[in-house]
Amino acid sequence: MKDFLLDIGSILRLKNLKKLEEEELKKIILEKLRKKTLVEKTLFELSEDFASCSELAIKILSSVLRAYERVYYEKDIDRFISSFLKDLIKIIPAEEISYMEKHPTKECLVLKAASSEIKKDFRRKIFRIQNSLAGRVFKDERFIYIPDVKSDEKFNSGLSSLPAGSVLSVPVKIKNKTAGVINFSHSKINAFDESCIFFFVTMVQFFSCLLTLIKLNIENQRTNKILQKEIEFKTKEIQKLYKKFYKLAITDPLTKIFNRRFFFQRLEEEFARSLRYGNSFCLVLFDIDNLKNINDKFGHPEGDRLIKMFAKILKNNIRKEDFISRLGGDEFGCVLIGTSAEGAKKFAERIKEDIKTKYKKMPVSTSASVGCIGKGTSFKFYKNYREFYKIVDKLLLDAKKTKDTVFVLSSEN
Repeated sequence: MKDFLLDIGSILRLKNLKKLEEEELKKIILEKLRKKTLVEKTLFELSEDFASCSELAIKILSSVLRAYERVYYEKDIDRFISSFLKDLIKIIPAEEISYMEKHPTKECLVLKAASSEIKKDFRRKIFRIQNSLAGRVFKDERFIYIPDVKSDEKFNSGLSSLPAGSVLSVPVKIKNKTAGVINFSHSKINAFDESCIFFFVTMVQFFSCLLTLIKLNIENQRTNKILQKEIEFKTKEIQKLYKKFYKLAITDPLTKIFNRRFFFQRLEEEFARSLRYGNSFCLVLFDIDNLKNINDKFGHPEGDRLIKMFAKILKNNIRKEDFISRLGGDEFGCVLIGTSAEGAKKFAERIKEDIKTKYKKMPVSTSASVGCIGKGTSFKFYKNYREFYKIVDKLLLDAKKTKDTVFVLSSEN
């Protein structure tokens, strides 16, 4: 990832990046991409000088600006080049334009695009940098104009297969480095005068700017995609961690049911919902009366086993909309949604009987208290959910005094 970011930094002409950490690199590159690039400024400076020259210059400039509009949404460089050359050939005094690019591994140029259809055998042809016209232009980084191909002794052998009388070859620079060559040809000899050559060379400068921009934009899109994927990946990781930590934060470690914190959060929500809409719910509190005796006689691991068994019994007896929590050492809380006081009392009695039946080490007694809110009950006794809980909890203390009983709080209490 860092190597890729360094390449993008090189395209943007940023210096002293190698010592930076990956995150710092990303920040610097994204900040640079937000600003207008140097290439764009060069393009507009060229256009100001060029437009004042002639009608031909204005036509060429119009073609360049049309191409410029495509820079930010075009994703295929070869298609962009081919389209640009075909558009340009309609307005300039040349019969053919071709674009050659340096082979990625070999010391030669290959034909990438042309203003007309390229024959298959010519498409496969390579132009060696050492002994071809385009190769010499590429190597020397300066244009060469041959007004009469047949009489030229230096490049005649390489150009004799072309149906051309005149050829102008101009280097194309991307990121201040020669990347390829554009060739303008005409069947007539001496087809291009000084004015034409000036236009063509300047036009290639435009073309170089456009290519640099489009490559920069494509690299920017790739960088954004990579960054976006990384952000999405990290976001998913964070979401997973959040869910994991949130679950830990609301879960009792011994019984794996909800803890006291979550219980009061949900109790507050249900109280507010009942107050607003009149929905009924019952709060049932349990206390294992003789847990201390079991711990003293059999040890704390056995006491923990009883607590886990009690939590499992509660879990197996509630519905999807209800919730249970361990509130303390031997105290549990249940909220039963839409249940009547009678239904909640039967629920408490059933839990008491289940634990007596399933725990075999010694007899277990369980006290419980039930408080209900909703239709048919009054809220005037409860300032808030904490006040409601406090009253039901006090009722549980009263139930513990008589042991193994269920007390129900009525609206008249």
